[in-house]
Amino acid sequence: MSKLKQEQDIAKRVTLVGAVWDAILGLAKIVAGYFSQSQALIADGIHSLSDLVTDVFVYFASANSRQGPDENHPYGHLRFETLTTVFLGLVLIIVALGIAFESITQQQTHAQFTWYGLGAILATIVIKEAIFHYTKKAGDEIGSKMLVANAWHSRSDALSSIAVLIGLIGVYFGYPWADMVASIVVALLIGKMAVSMVWENLAELVDTAPDPKLIAQIKDTANSLKHVMAPHDVRARSMAGKIYLDMHIHVPSHASVSEGHYLGDLVAYTIKQAHPQVQDVMVHIDTDEKIQIESFIHTPTSGKPAHLKLPARHQILADLGFLLRQHTAYVDIPNTRLHYLNDHLHIEIIAQSEKAPEGADLTRLTAGILQDLQTTHYIQKATVLWAFPS
Repeated sequence: MSKLKQEQDIAKRVTLVGAVWDAILGLAKIVAGYFSQSQALIADGIHSLSDLVTDVFVYFASANSRQGPDENHPYGHLRFETLTTVFLGLVLIIVALGIAFESITQQQTHAQFTWYGLGAILATIVIKEAIFHYTKKAGDEIGSKMLVANAWHSRSDALSSIAVLIGLIGVYFGYPWADMVASIVVALLIGKMAVSMVWENLAELVDTAPDPKLIAQIKDTANSLKHVMAPHDVRARSMAGKIYLDMHIHVPSHASVSEGHYLGDLVAYTIKQAHPQVQDVMVHIDTDEKIQIESFIHTPTSGKPAHLKLPARHQILADLGFLLRQHTAYVDIPNTRLHYLNDHLHIEIIAQSEKAPEGADLTRLTAGILQDLQTTHYIQKATVLWAFPS
């Protein structure tokens, strides 16, 4: 089973458990509030049922957002989760405004203190706090901001129930207005949580960078590896709590392509192991030539960087084929190693000793190869490496 499928199953299971309890508690509080004539208790019951509505959205979002990448969504579907969270936040803002408006405009009723009303409130506080810890733990485990937001939604229900409890106690001691005040507090708690949810997820939708402290920790993780230097140009975006990362690293100047690829994979693996919220890392390899870096930085955006003015491999191999035409019997031109260093080109010519003329002096052949290369203007340094049969 894939990791995304496991995360999807966890999110759906946790959401179903929360939905069942939201339905039970919501109906219980509305019934108790009706018989107690308590606006705050009815409002709190509506709050619990609004949690049920959000649970339905969260369930379907979890089923779809954890699907893998496809042709139309190469980064996956996690943004569906973010978009759903924004929508839920807007719904909750409307709910909060409705509760506040109803509490202020409705004529004062004769709220009564009842033991079944008190029992419904106490049960809500205990159960919703338990659901909060259960859901938040699952959200942290799979890195789902939507589940964590839903967990805090459950805790807001517990907190609002505490406000309702205070209102009921006020009614019991002869302060009927306490019920209306508690109802308004419920609306404020829902509204604050909803605005926070919308703001945070809108920031994610517009690719706001993650916490700078986390980015600094990721750079330290990459920089701790041997032969990996000065991680820079780090760019990151968040998708439903997952981080997609682009970064540049410096590797030794004469590292081969395969070694650079190895170091890039090592950086990506190490970062994902140390920071589980990182879903993907794209690593760009730079050399450790400081002058080349400074040249690139100070090159006008309309101009071409100095090292890109050097010829590409196909052109160099064509030139070598002409310049070394007298040595083609023993020079392996296709496997020539090119090093673009310090805005200059260093090359390593591979020669096969067993293909050299019998009795030939390899030192003299080397000198001949280097002399034939002197006519090029772009080769700063050339080295001949003789390969001997094993």
